Amino acid sequence: MLQFSLIIYINVLLSKNLRIFCIFYDNIVDLSQFRCMIIVLNDKERGDYMLIQFSVENFKSFKDKATLSLVPSKDASHPGNLTILNKSEQVLNTVAIYGANAAGKSNLFKALTTAIMMVRTSSQLQKNDRLSGIVPFLFDKKMAAKPTSFEFVFITDGIKYIYGFSATQTEVVSEYLYAYYSAKPSTIFEREGNEYNFTKDKRALDQIADKNTPNKLFLSTATVWNYSRTEPAYSWFDKGINSYSELEHLHQIAFNLFEKDADEKIHQFVIDLLRESDINIQDYLIKSEPMNEQDLMQIFGPLYQAAKDAKMHEGKKQNVFMDHLVTNDDGSTSVVHVSLADESRGTENLFFLAPILMKALSTGETVVIDEIERSLHPLLVKHIIGYFNDPDLNPSNAQLIFNTHNLELMSLDIFRRDQIYFVDKSGKTGASELYSLDEFSVRAEENIKKGYLLGRFGAIPSILEGYAK
Repeated sequence: MLQFSLIIYINVLLSKNLRIFCIFYDNIVDLSQFRCMIIVLNDKERGDYMLIQFSVENFKSFKDKATLSLVPSKDASHPGNLTILNKSEQVLNTVAIYGANAAGKSNLFKALTTAIMMVRTSSQLQKNDRLSGIVPFLFDKKMAAKPTSFEFVFITDGIKYIYGFSATQTEVVSEYLYAYYSAKPSTIFEREGNEYNFTKDKRALDQIADKNTPNKLFLSTATVWNYSRTEPAYSWFDKGINSYSELEHLHQIAFNLFEKDADEKIHQFVIDLLRESDINIQDYLIKSEPMNEQDLMQIFGPLYQAAKDAKMHEGKKQNVFMDHLVTNDDGSTSVVHVSLADESRGTENLFFLAPILMKALSTGETVVIDEIERSLHPLLVKHIIGYFNDPDLNPSNAQLIFNTHNLELMSLDIFRRDQIYFVDKSGKTGASELYSLDEFSVRAEENIKKGYLLGRFGAIPSILEGYAK
């Protein structure tokens, strides 16, 4: 096994909103072992946005419609775990999703990510580009001919919106956007194929529709053409919600936030979180070095020309060092600088997750994290969840949605019943199902962890099903 003594993070800005990011280990010569990805950057600030509900149908392991609702039930426990937006609207701040391996938890997150990225990047598509993110239900050939559907219900700038679309890999089949300017929804637009319905500003919207193509979402096209009534909804997708799965994705976003931390609020938050996690780190230092053309050619090889053609104007190597305060044998203290590569995986993950959490808590965005507990102690994850469920620590009403195998979190001392979801997959059809603990009759004092392990709520590995019997 390779022993790494230093990690170099290669961070190259290709254009205003596009960046290539690679992780390079100093003792690896084989370029095939680089981890690289292209990131769409989003640095804008915003607030007053919350996800209310997300639905998906005919995507990967989800055949039938699955709905993740953040609307609280009549459960009166943990009032701090929800946000009261107005007299008629309350929204949960956190949701935990459980299920066996390969049950479909990650597919739910992929569905959400796919829909978000389709909205963000739709206007960049060429006329004949395919919608590659669309993947119909895998285990029924009939579903391959049917469109995949997504729907979001959310609040932005105090207005509730419902936006949804259905699409195949070649075209958008249907699309709609409704806004609650009053108690009743107003239609901003409806679309069936290339047929559009507008109830206001018909002349202007007809002209925009003529510019749209079958593979583009009208929400994105109308916003690009400066239509004011679609802009708030598009802005929510662009700035109000982000999903994270790959650790390398966290790296890039985190470095982007570190660079902009002029008031050092993120710096202090990271240090405080590391200390609260009982990690003996007093401070950290990020060293950035500019890369010359020879460096870039050596690192990126055939990618270099593409980067140059894209008018790349920034490239840098970033190294991270942690400062440990240690007590010597004579009682004196000294600071030891340790490369992040030599820290534990949990420390590394927490270091890159912290600025993302800080940004969400500051701006109020919805954060969706696949397997949040990766290399993190259960009590630390509980501590992180506490930030979002505490109104004093979360004044901007940020939301955290995550999937997990951490049974220490499956407790009614932490969550309400409506905050715990399960994903289960049928062994016969291969179809995933999403449902809430709130659908079961559960007493407030009940040990739901024990009930889950005994198979009462389903969504457990088959080995535990045998144990439960």
